[in-house]
Amino acid sequence: YLMDNDLSGDGHAMLAYALLRENKPADSLKEYTRAAAIEKPSAQMLERVGQDYVLLADWPDADKWTLRAVQMDPADSDAWYSLGRIRYTEQRFSDALSSFQQVLKLSPKSVKAENNLGLTYEALNQTDAAAAAYRQAIEWQKEGPLDQISEQPLLNLGIVLLHRGKLAEAEPLLTQAAALAPKDPRIHEQLGHLYMQKTDYGAAQHELRQACELDPKNSSLHFLL
Repeated sequence: YLMDNDLSGDGHAMLAYALLRENKPADSLKEYTRAAAIEKPSAQMLERVGQDYVLLADWPDADKWTLRAVQMDPADSDAWYSLGRIRYTEQRFSDALSSFQQVLKLSPKSVKAENNLGLTYEALNQTDAAAAAYRQAIEWQKEGPLDQISEQPLLNLGIVLLHRGKLAEAEPLLTQAAALAPKDPRIHEQLGHLYMQKTDYGAAQHELRQACELDPKNSSLHFLL
C-alpha cells in the first residue's frame, strides 16, 4: 500500500504497529517517525512509541512518550496502564500506584490493573494491601469468560501466602495457576518451594524438574532441584 501511498500517515502508523507486534521496535520507530512527519501523532500512536522503547529497554524514552500520551488523552486507560508498568519497572512505585489507580477509575474491574496494583503494594512492603488486591483480581475474573482467566493473580497471591506459611491456602491457588499456564517455570518453582516446606520431596522434585526443563539456563532452579 505504501509503495503507492507513501504520504499516508495512517499507512506508516499501521505498518509501525505491525512491526511492534512482531517485536521489531527499531523498524517500528522508523515508521512512527515517518508517520509523525506527515501528520500530528495521536495519543494512541505515542503510547505505542512508548512500547517500542519498552522493548528496547530504554525506560526514560518509554516514560517520556507514554506520559505524553496520557497528557494528550487522560481517558486512555491503556496508556495509563502502560505508564504504570513502566514506572513499576523504574521502581517508581508510588507513581506506578497512582497510574494503576487511574486505570481502575477509567476501567473498573480491570483484572490486570488490580493485579499490578497488588504487585506495587508488595513492592512498597504493604503485603496486606497486596493480598487484598490479588484476591479482588481473582474474584473479578471469575465474573468474566473462562478462557480469559489469568494465572497471574493466583500465582502472586499464592506466593504471598507461601511466604506467610499458609500452605493449605497457597496450594490450590498455585495448582490452578499451573493448570492455566503449565509452561510457566515460576509456578513450578513456587510449587517446588511449597512441597519442600511440606517435606513432600518427591512432589517437590517433580515440580522443580519441570521448572528446570522450561528454564534450563536458570541456575537457581538447578540448585533447588
